[in-house]
Amino acid sequence: MLNETKEAEILNEIRDSEKKAEDIVEKAKRESQAILDDAEKNSSELLAAKKEEISKAQKRKLLDFRDKAKSIKDGKLEEGKKSLNQLKAKAVKNVSKAVEFVMKKFEERI
Repeated sequence: MLNETKEAEILNEIRDSEKKAEDIVEKAKRESQAILDDAEKNSSELLAAKKEEISKAQKRKLLDFRDKAKSIKDGKLEEGKKSLNQLKAKAVKNVSKAVEFVMKKFEERI
């Protein structure tokens, strides 16, 4: 009977140890899942922040490009206006010479 009591006591200790081991495993699984959930949340937040950062950088670059394109366009328009004014001035200057030339040729024919 002493033997049976001892065996029952040992079996109870084994069951208690198994229960503790199962509890430890379950707790580890919960903690592991919590760590994974936290890591997923953090990575999602970081990804969203980086996407926003990239979007802002793209918008800045686009605005810079537009400003540069406008500046180049304005410069080309100014050059065109300047050339046009020079050509107009040259044409006005040459009108009197052209009239003289035509008059001379006309007088030569008469």
